[in-house]
Formats: sequence, structure tokens, C-alpha cells
Amino acid sequence: MAEAWTRALSGGKVRASSAGTEPAQVGAVTVTTMAEAGIDVSAQHPKPLSEIDLGTVTHVITVCEAAAAACPAFAHGVVRRHWPVPDPSDMPSEFEHLTADGFRAIRDNLRDRARMFLVELGLTPVDPPPPAIDSAGGAA
Repeated sequence: MAEAWTRALSGGKVRASSAGTEPAQVGAVTVTTMAEAGIDVSAQHPKPLSEIDLGTVTHVITVCEAAAAACPAFAHGVVRRHWPVPDPSDMPSEFEHLTADGFRAIRDNLRDRARMFLVELGLTPVDPPPPAIDSAGGAA
């Protein structure tokens, strides 16, 4: 979600990649929740860190405690931020409505954080994100 928001709100001006030490597939609830906001993440997938050109990384943003703890050291000058959000998929399945609401709250929280991040970079966030920006940052 953070990658998709950063791409969409920057109008494609920021290259963002979702990576992890143990990347998983984007879940159906995430796809649905982001689609509600007009962003298609159905083709998005987190990559292992080995697929990221670490020499081009200027900022690292982690969104869960496990990622923050496992995130390797980066070159001097790489700005690290941690945007802690709970994992709503940890909610028991009998509370499906709460899980969906949890995903929406996290989606909106990450949208606001991405917007503030872009302002810190000196960019004006596109609001609302244009529906023509897909999860890869190109035309949908």
C-alpha cells in the first residue's frame, strides 16, 4: 500500500519499490481496499531485497515491526523511516468486517504518510491520485 500510494500521489515522479526479507503476495483484501481508493495493485508484488538495486536507494520506509527489525543496513546517507502499522490480516477470520475496516484505516494512514513524505521531498502530491496510474507507476 505504501508503494502504491507513493507512486500514485507523486504522479509517477517517485520510483518506489516494495521489498522485504520475506516478501509475500499482495492479499485480496489489500487489492479490494486499494481499488476502493481508485488504485489498482493487482499486479504489484513485493520483491526480495536481492532484486533491488541498493545503489539507487535514497530512502527506506518500513511499515511493520518485523521489517524494521530485519531490515539490513544501507549505505551512509540513506534515510530510514518507520511507519508502524498493525497487520489487520492477523485479525481472526470470524471478524471479517473488522478486518476490512482495519485495512481501510491502514490504507488511509499510509496515504497520509505518503502525502507528507512527498511534501518533505519538495513535491506536491497529486490529489486525488489519477486513476490512470497503475501499481507499476505507468498508464493503466
